[in-house]
Order: sequence, then C-alpha cells, then structure tokens
Amino acid sequence: MKKSKATEAHRVATDVAALKTALKKQGYITRKRPKQAAWTITPLNHRGTGRKTEECYLLTYQPSPISAWVLHPQTNEPQRQTLLNIIQRTLAKQPTLTAN
Repeated sequence: MKKSKATEAHRVATDVAALKTALKKQGYITRKRPKQAAWTITPLNHRGTGRKTEECYLLTYQPSPISAWVLHPQTNEPQRQTLLNIIQRTLAKQPTLTAN
C-alpha cells in the first residue's frame, strides 16, 4: 500500500524532532538547510567550550520511492561512524506509522 504524502511528511517531522534531541544531547548542532529536506550537523569540540569543529555533515531525506536518510560525506572516519550510530539508534526507537 502506498503511503500518502501527509503520512510521510508527519513521519519525517517526527524523525527530525527525535534526531535533533538525540544529537543535541550528544553535543551536536543541527541546522535546517533552506528549501531542502537536509540538515547540517556540526559537532562541538571535546572540551565543551561551545566552539564548533571544522567537520560538518549533511543529513538528507530521500523521499519516495527510496524513503531513507543519508549521511554525507560517506567516509569511514570514526566521527562519522559515531554520528551514524546515534542516528540509526534514534530512528530505530521511532514508532512506525500505519495508514488507515
């Protein structure tokens, strides 16, 4: 059964809210990219001074028929793997919506 656009938009909004909360707890800043289903994720430095580090990542949502989150750049760096684990854990905890 094909999901409606409203159902998908609600799920994405719920996912984004959960991701922003989880990432903030882990010391990341998220910013929405204008006119895109994309968010820039910037880690704070490890000392807790509040200064941003040089690295930043782009989290995008790929709409139907893919319906998946993608983290860019796709490298094997430990920082990216940590961020990807946080995102995957958060999305796994989200309830799935069923169309009525």
